[in-house]
Amino acid sequence: TRLSTTASVMWASFLSRWGLQPPALSALIASASGSLVASASTSSYLRPFLAASLLYHGFEQYIRWRRRARLAVKGVPEAVAAAMPEVDPAEYARAQEYSAAKNNFGFVADLYGLATGLVHLWLQAAVWNGPALSLVLRCGGTASHELARAGASMLLCAPWDLLSGVPVDLYRTFVLEERFGFNKHTWLSWLGDSLKHFVVEELLMGSLMMAPLVLLVRSLGAAPPLAARACPRPVTALPSPPAGPSSWMYGFGFTSLFVLLLNVVYPVWIAPLFNTFAPLPEGDVRDGVEALVKSSGINCSRIFQVDGSRQSAHSNAYVAGFFGSKRIVIYDTLITHLDGDVEDICAVVAHEIGHAQLHHNYALLGVSTAQLFVMFRLFGVCTDPRLVTDFGFDAPCAYLSLLTFFTLWSVAMPLVSFGLNAFTRQLEYQADAYSVRLGFDIRKALAKISKTNLSDLNPDPLDSLFHHSHPTTVQRVLAVKQLLDTCERKAL
Repeated sequence: TRLSTTASVMWASFLSRWGLQPPALSALIASASGSLVASASTSSYLRPFLAASLLYHGFEQYIRWRRRARLAVKGVPEAVAAAMPEVDPAEYARAQEYSAAKNNFGFVADLYGLATGLVHLWLQAAVWNGPALSLVLRCGGTASHELARAGASMLLCAPWDLLSGVPVDLYRTFVLEERFGFNKHTWLSWLGDSLKHFVVEELLMGSLMMAPLVLLVRSLGAAPPLAARACPRPVTALPSPPAGPSSWMYGFGFTSLFVLLLNVVYPVWIAPLFNTFAPLPEGDVRDGVEALVKSSGINCSRIFQVDGSRQSAHSNAYVAGFFGSKRIVIYDTLITHLDGDVEDICAVVAHEIGHAQLHHNYALLGVSTAQLFVMFRLFGVCTDPRLVTDFGFDAPCAYLSLLTFFTLWSVAMPLVSFGLNAFTRQLEYQADAYSVRLGFDIRKALAKISKTNLSDLNPDPLDSLFHHSHPTTVQRVLAVKQLLDTCERKAL
């Protein structure tokens, strides 16, 4: 407690140089820090949240120890050699070395993420109670100007949110990925992409979603104002009322529409901010893909090649968008890794077309909507004002009700991801089967892609179960082989 209080006072002193500190601000920030730490021992919400977070990170470290032991085994396993006899032992060892390097880095990155997450948890309350309120008051506002205070809080926390992730990203990009030949970033391009990602995805997208969401929850679903005793100190006006019993319906409806709109807009307007999308160049590859599009019947005439090689040597392809924004995107690295082989490239594109033709995008949107429904329904149940004050904030309001609930919900996300990964793995099998039905054998392409991406062909089962959205390459190869054998028997 003494350490966090001292840090908060030093930070308040720094802010005062910029005119953001009224006479008692340092005491307010110090008390916010102290109340957050103290509430960890008595809180109805903060203590379970911290316990669940530590449990999750402990489980992640356990999986990494299992993965480390598995990666230490030398030689190509019999199961891999039987399914993919073309695997070269030297190349397999290189892939294992890459996986081991990522895994070892993960030990440190996970602990660093836990530490920075706890700092962010404290910082949100300290900034909201002190500098954000001070800034709003200096600009002529009052404590009841909730969105202004939220915007000030986001801006004041932005430097930490941006800089706290830099050490991990720098090491991953310029040490780990560079060592294995995957990094294609220059320092300037990395800096530009990092700033664009932060501004567009963190600040802009966050503001576009949170501001209307707060207004809806506050205006249409708000409960009666809290009594003055909800505020631990006098302010120029009471905070706006917190979320009410019906607020979850408006939040769910708006967020669902926002997610749908984002799926339509992202491939057209946002993705081009980070990469160059050009029509697939004329030649055999384009002719083959266009013929595939025509034979599959997919309603999509936009076929793009993206300059993924500007950032990384990893390869990919996908079909994105809904309605009129649908497009097929092929990474230039994929064409290179598959040696320009039209048959292999079309096999991969057929897999991606399968996702669209089998309506997997709508299935995933449905799952996402169901998740949002559960999340906001629980939000409607959590009306206890202590959900806000237990996290160190001065008094409840609609914005803080949403913010603290989303923080609490984050501990459930690993379980949500576990279920979603199990679902998407089945979709991958279906897309592979679709590629086979169109007359392609995707096994050779899968082997090439795993080779160039240095994929782990023999991952730990528990790791794969919890973290992988795709089946392993060996599992996919065996499934395709079984399907082809079945087709041959039926033909006979």
